[in-house]
Amino acid sequence: MIKKIYIALAAFGMLLTFSACNPEAKAVSGLKVSIDINPYIISSGFVKCKFTPSDEAYYHIGIVAKSDAPDTTQNYSVKSFMALQLDIAYAEYMDWRIWLLADGVQPVAEFPTHSLQYGTVEHNFPMLEPNKEYMIYAFVVDSHTNKPDGRLFTYYVNTTEKSEFEDIKFEYRVRGYWDYIYPILFNPRGAGEEIVDYVPWVGATTDSLNLVQYGYSSPAAYFEENFAEYILYKEDSRIHYGIYAHNNNGIGDGTSTTYFESGHTYYTGITLMDGYQSKDALTIYKFTWQDEKTQLLFKPVDRLSTDW
Repeated sequence: MIKKIYIALAAFGMLLTFSACNPEAKAVSGLKVSIDINPYIISSGFVKCKFTPSDEAYYHIGIVAKSDAPDTTQNYSVKSFMALQLDIAYAEYMDWRIWLLADGVQPVAEFPTHSLQYGTVEHNFPMLEPNKEYMIYAFVVDSHTNKPDGRLFTYYVNTTEKSEFEDIKFEYRVRGYWDYIYPILFNPRGAGEEIVDYVPWVGATTDSLNLVQYGYSSPAAYFEENFAEYILYKEDSRIHYGIYAHNNNGIGDGTSTTYFESGHTYYTGITLMDGYQSKDALTIYKFTWQDEKTQLLFKPVDRLSTDW
C-alpha cells in the first residue's frame, strides 16, 4: 500500500538487489579481487551487511540457509552453487526486463548494471527465520559473459531467537489522499525519538467493508493472514525501510490500489518484518476518511485496542 518516497525505482521493485555501479567503470579479473563481508546488524528476521571489494568489479551477493550452502572444500560444489545463484538472478532480471518492455519502457538497464553490485555497498537480507544459521556469500561476475569469475567469499551468521528491535513503534499520518508511516525508536539516553531506516517492516490499509464482505473476525485476523502470505511467498517488494508514503487514489504503486472514499472507515496495519512477531507487535489504526481536507495523526497510544 505504501510507496518509498525517496527512491524512484521503487515503482519497479521486482529484484532482490539494486546496483551501486558506475556504467562506465572497467572491472578487473575476478581472480585478482577479494570481497570483504561484514554483517553489522543481526536480528531474528534480517541481517544488514556491508560488502567491500578490493578492486573494481561487478559482483553478485546473496544469503542461503546453511543447509543449502555448498561444500566449500569441493571445487565442483562451489562452481555449481555460483552458477545456480547467478542463473536465478538472471531469470529474475529477465522477468523484470520483459515486464518493462511490455509496458513500453525504454531504455532498460542491462543485467550487470541492474542486478549486480559494484563498489562498496550495504544490503539488507530480510525474510529470515529466527535462531537459524545462514551463509552470506559474494563472488565476482564477468560482465561480458555474465558468468562467475573467481572465488566464492562466505560469512556464516546465526540469527537471534528474538527481534532486537521490539521497541520500534509506528506513527501514522493521513493528509487528504496521502498517508505516511514513520518507524520510530525512542532514544533511552534522552535524545528524543529517531526515525529508523534499517529495519524491515510491512503495512497495508483496507476498507472495513472488505473485511465484512470476506468474513474476517477482526481487522487483526486480516492483517495477520495478509502479512503471513508476504513471508510464505517471499514478497520482498512489499517490504519497506524508513519513512514511506502512498497516494490512495485507486491507481496504486504495485502493492495496493486503495481508494479513499468519503465516509468510509479504514484500518491500517503495520508490523516489523523481523522473525516471528507476537500479536502485540501488530499496530492497527482506525479512521474514517471524509474528503481531501482530511488531516489525521496517530501515535502508538492511539492504536486499536478493541477487536473493531
